[in-house]
Amino acid sequence: MSDNSDVSRPQRYFGFHYLLLRFLGLGWWHHPDENDTRNFPGLYFYYALLTELVWVVIFVGLESIDPFIGHKDLDRFMFSLSFVVTHDLTLIKLYIFFFKNRELQDIVRTLEIDLQDYYQNNSLIRQTIKVTKILTASFLFFGWLTIGNTTVYGILRDIKWKREILQLNESTSKPPRTLPQPIYIPWDYENERSYIITYFFETIGLLWTGHIVMTIDTLIGSIILHMSCQFTILQEAFLTAYYRAIGRLYQGIQVNENNASDSSEHFISSKDLDMRETIIRKYKSDKEIEEALLTELNSCFKQHQLLISCVEKFSVTYSYGFVTQLLSSMAAICAVMVQVSLDASSFKSVRLITSLAFFVAMIIQLAIQCFTGNELTYQAKLVADSVMECQWERMPARVRKMLLLTMMRAQKPLHLTAAGFANMNNDCFLAIMKAAYSYYAVLSKRQV
Repeated sequence: MSDNSDVSRPQRYFGFHYLLLRFLGLGWWHHPDENDTRNFPGLYFYYALLTELVWVVIFVGLESIDPFIGHKDLDRFMFSLSFVVTHDLTLIKLYIFFFKNRELQDIVRTLEIDLQDYYQNNSLIRQTIKVTKILTASFLFFGWLTIGNTTVYGILRDIKWKREILQLNESTSKPPRTLPQPIYIPWDYENERSYIITYFFETIGLLWTGHIVMTIDTLIGSIILHMSCQFTILQEAFLTAYYRAIGRLYQGIQVNENNASDSSEHFISSKDLDMRETIIRKYKSDKEIEEALLTELNSCFKQHQLLISCVEKFSVTYSYGFVTQLLSSMAAICAVMVQVSLDASSFKSVRLITSLAFFVAMIIQLAIQCFTGNELTYQAKLVADSVMECQWERMPARVRKMLLLTMMRAQKPLHLTAAGFANMNNDCFLAIMKAAYSYYAVLSKRQV
């Protein structure tokens, strides 16, 4: 049921994310209209197993042990550590996407399919889809910029290494040949052929794991934004419920009198509303008017309950994902802040661009979930204000009691929580940033 039939119903809100999830081996995510929830159909299971084994288990494993037993480049230690923290804690998110796939698909189905049975605003949904695409594009841009600059910097370092080798005598020991991103390699990769293969392995690994992080985080942020959008639509549903009920009754009377006119306006002046009520009461009893109002409002009540259950299910399903996000963001932002200060002090432009791009990407990663979580809480709370402004004074006492219960429920804050430890909102974002800066200040003093 939509208020703007001239705007086509949007479908497949997360099409781009689903394509990336399939390609990255995180499950064959089905669109809700396909009525299929198989996660690893047929041969895709072996594709997912191979990709996750190579690019997650092996690559992230080698990357994780490098700061401790591999070749230690102290100048790039903090940057390497920020990657390690981000990738390692992302394994928890991977667990959620593998084993909570059915729950997440049910949530998406509620947003795309089930809520279409109630009042909808297709224009607002399309605007939300555009916003999610902008968020996704922004995160991907800074992610690509980080990986791209890391690759460019690695190439420049290798060219410099080759020039140094040409100037050395045969008796002089060669400096170690390094890769763009510090990673422990258990084989000799300094000869040209092995280096090219290892370079390719690392670049694909960075792209693969980076896209896993970016796809998961932007999908989660997009889901939260769509839930916020549905609460905004619900507010409109309550505000227009009385007008729509009166409009339908009035239109029915006009049709019976062979004098049909457009009465589909959601908001009309008080004078016109009084006029229509007067005409309606000549033809309809109070019982019929009350039933018409209940028909509209019952749909709003059911829509409200469905949204609340959807948010609560999502909060439970992804609570440990939020914990992972907070821990990884605090550690990664702190580490990359140290690296930014080192690169800025040494005026190394390429590395500084890489560090800054990664720093911005980490900020966006945290902000997406905190800001969207805050918006969800805010829009859910505004439902109570919409109930207060829904012309309740014109409604029968029985209907007012039902509205009062709805308003009381809407006033109870609806939060997305990190396993109960923190609410995902603006305050949480600021707290993480303050904590990261505090740790950065301590580390900076120790380095001095």
